[in-house]
Amino acid sequence: MTRSVAIVGFQEDSREYLEDSLRTDVHFFNAVSRAESIVWTPDYPFGERVETGYARLKDAAAEGIMTYWDFPASMLTAFIAERAGLPYAGTSAVMQCEHKYWFRQQQSKVTDTPGFCAFDPFADDPLAQIDLDYPFWIKPVVGHSSMLGFEIQSEEDFAEALSEIREGIELLTRPFRYPLDNVDMPKDIADLGATCCLAEEIISHGEQYTLEGYVRDGEVVVYGVVASIRHPNGHTFARYQYPARLPKGVEARMIDTTKKILAQIGYDGSPFNIEFFYNEDTGRLDVVELNSRLSQSHSDLFKKVDGQPHQQIAVALALDETPQWRRREGEFAMAAKCFLRKFEDATVTRVPTEEDFERLHAEMPDVRVDVAVHEGTRLSAMVEQESYSYEIADIFVGGADEDEIVRKYDRAVEILQFRYE
Repeated sequence: MTRSVAIVGFQEDSREYLEDSLRTDVHFFNAVSRAESIVWTPDYPFGERVETGYARLKDAAAEGIMTYWDFPASMLTAFIAERAGLPYAGTSAVMQCEHKYWFRQQQSKVTDTPGFCAFDPFADDPLAQIDLDYPFWIKPVVGHSSMLGFEIQSEEDFAEALSEIREGIELLTRPFRYPLDNVDMPKDIADLGATCCLAEEIISHGEQYTLEGYVRDGEVVVYGVVASIRHPNGHTFARYQYPARLPKGVEARMIDTTKKILAQIGYDGSPFNIEFFYNEDTGRLDVVELNSRLSQSHSDLFKKVDGQPHQQIAVALALDETPQWRRREGEFAMAAKCFLRKFEDATVTRVPTEEDFERLHAEMPDVRVDVAVHEGTRLSAMVEQESYSYEIADIFVGGADEDEIVRKYDRAVEILQFRYE
């Protein structure tokens, strides 16, 4: 018997992959639609999307709903599931992941937390509301993709960052207003509003890791740890690499901290990933953030190493099943998602041709490339970019070890021949 699962952010070109390679007994369909559900827009009609998604689930007699995309899809999925009575983490738990100040407040009740405080960027003197020493990090309390996040080394840095935040925060945070108005939250959190910002102690010391896992009936399962390798500038990611080389004792500490936080916010019935910094010299462990979804960026890594993409975890949970996971049954011992970045503004004058891709796949059949630009793209006009670089392409690579991963990435860039002026 074929079962039916709705996906918020479903892509029609992935149907064959999902239904033939992932679950042959499941039919997947749009919960809303790709453009309406996963693409952030300032005028995002959140309430309308909830109603549309609920109606489509009823018409299709869906047994489950899932997503593997960031906000707004992550939050939208929780609202639709709650309305339809389907298995998924509650809207309050998901919002505690999305709301950066609320998350830190909850985290501080169960584990060590970096110094943090909220401030109003539109106050007469926002800096006076921050009781942290330089350097510190600032960002909106609701937002995504590291947008409007800045490291502050001085009063001059703060003034420059504040100018950008004031200019962009209204548009960035507008889609969060429906969730803020429709999730049960403490009054002091609700009163902060959508345009409040968070200042917190710098925690980016050491190496960064992400635990991928899920919660079902209160049981927390972590099935993989991914290393986030940073660019030498310290601000941006060079690649995500799996499996991470992490001492078992440190991994156990991460899992213990994760369990405490998930229990504190009441998170259950869904996948998650949680990011940590670990300083080997001091032994310090810091939580970066908790995401209420699995990471789509890591899917190809798990497929290359473990032999299956981890979307199957989300499918099982959506159908109220206990996920089954196999380890190390893939083609490669290691895999990575590598980021091709440009650090200065420019115009793209050349992108890879069909012949370039044919040459690449003939030489390295496992390498997959997702291109984010086209000929004529002005990098500064790209949306949803971090504050320190422009993401040109994502290059997925498998190999025997880290050295082979880097060699194959460098060779792929050489073959693809992106050019700028």
